[in-house]
Amino acid sequence: MSSLAAELEAAARIGADGGGVSRFAWTPELSRANDWLMQRLREIDLEAEVDPAGNVFGRWKAGKGPAVLVGSHLDTVPRGGRYDGALGVLAALATARALRADGVEPKRPLWVVSFNDEEGSRFQTGMLGSRAFCGELDLEDWRRRGVADAMAHAGFEFERLADARGVEGVGAYLELHVEQGPVLEQSGEDLGIVTAITGLLGFRVKLLGTANHAGTTPMDVRRDALAGASRLVLELRQEARARDDMTANVGVLSVEPGGFNVIPGLAEFTIDVRSPTPAGFERAEAFVRATVERIAGEEGLGMEISPTHRKPPVALDQGLQDALVQAAQAEGASFRLMPSGAGHDAMVLAHYVPAAMLFVPSRGGISHSPDEYTPPEQCELGARVLGRAVRALVA
Repeated sequence: MSSLAAELEAAARIGADGGGVSRFAWTPELSRANDWLMQRLREIDLEAEVDPAGNVFGRWKAGKGPAVLVGSHLDTVPRGGRYDGALGVLAALATARALRADGVEPKRPLWVVSFNDEEGSRFQTGMLGSRAFCGELDLEDWRRRGVADAMAHAGFEFERLADARGVEGVGAYLELHVEQGPVLEQSGEDLGIVTAITGLLGFRVKLLGTANHAGTTPMDVRRDALAGASRLVLELRQEARARDDMTANVGVLSVEPGGFNVIPGLAEFTIDVRSPTPAGFERAEAFVRATVERIAGEEGLGMEISPTHRKPPVALDQGLQDALVQAAQAEGASFRLMPSGAGHDAMVLAHYVPAAMLFVPSRGGISHSPDEYTPPEQCELGARVLGRAVRALVA
């Protein structure tokens, strides 16, 4: 077993949960994983620390100028997979280890990072660690969600989150990640070089009708909130299927009063729409709002629509994409240029420094699941390509 595969297995045992992995921000499980990572970093003579936002850094203080930052995250979704996030962190570790072993003296600093709370599983605060590192603080919202109390319980000071800002010391960010989708596996290509990270747009919608007897109320006079929600779900799907720059999902839906013989008077649900292009993002947002309003009017329903998050798409750095292309070609790896359909810490960093991402295939397109899997040889290939690109930047 390669050292990368062995370290992936070792990391997966920390927070092991029913075949998957559960490691959330400011929990003992993530703390143990961070301690384990810092030990590995110190073994190759990197200066390891946890910053005030819970991010783990391993710093190779060499050369001059801004650092090349490489990594991902160790936190997970509930019963998540062993590759999502962890592969990027451990490939960054492997890159630094290989440079040490080869006696390379970097001409600029090299930092390995594991950003905290990328998934946002515990408090729905995705990318909190990278946002704090970049100075994007939302303290009132985070306090309301319980972050301050959790941090205090874990020995951190909420009031010191601003001290985590450090992006000014970074000149480039690279992140290896599993694709979390089926494109590479279906195409048979070894790698994906990410051109842009999709925009993320979320809503919470309430449709308000009239609860009434399901057997005695004529069909043509009903104000059925669930019927309106059902129409919306299908129209969202139809629109997304008709476009190549949009995905749409309704993942949570509840109705009241919830009786089998009662017409639903309230339907409350979430909407997740995404697009990798600015124009597609704006069209998707306009479509959601217009469709909710139209269907509510046609069904005689009251409506409320509230945005829950809005993160426009982010283009990644062309120069770093070129470096990854050259590294892939040097390894003889096939690749495609592709957008990311999921959000990553790179989309936060990309607003401040040149950033790039590299994908390896996910078997069956499965992620956020104990069934998540990428073969060892594909993990190793991704790590080698990442390592080549980093070496070219620092050597």
